[in-house]
Amino acid sequence: MGSVALSTGDTRIYYQNATDGSIIQLTVTNDFELGVLTSSAVIVPGAEVRSNSPVAVSTLENDFEQIHVAFFSPDNVLSEYYFETGVGFQGGPNCTTCVTNKGFVGAAGSQMLYALATSSPPVLRIGFVLDSGDSSTLSEAINSGSGWTVATLT
Repeated sequence: MGSVALSTGDTRIYYQNATDGSIIQLTVTNDFELGVLTSSAVIVPGAEVRSNSPVAVSTLENDFEQIHVAFFSPDNVLSEYYFETGVGFQGGPNCTTCVTNKGFVGAAGSQMLYALATSSPPVLRIGFVLDSGDSSTLSEAINSGSGWTVATLT
């Protein structure tokens, strides 16, 4: 499960549906005491998500102009769908700008996954355990605007 929120309280929550494995986006106007649920939608089909996958979320802009949702595919490939204002959600195995396209494989069954971003310069980082034979090796997929690379914490 992951979420992003604006200073106004406007929130997006992402989780894996236990029934069909899809990833759902909830749109909530504020915290649960003050806000209301305004929409619920499938953004990633269940066939593209590993059962019991962790979900990590980050926004690259100051608003919800670009939201990145990271997860693992059934083959443990680090995957993402991302939302871009004016375009909507993009992702899947044929997304050439998504980290999915790089084929970085995470350790089987790993629940370690995080996403974070910096805005100046814009850099998106997705942390995970790379399938390298060492289950304690933390790696990051990094996109600083010129495509995805992977680096391991040493």
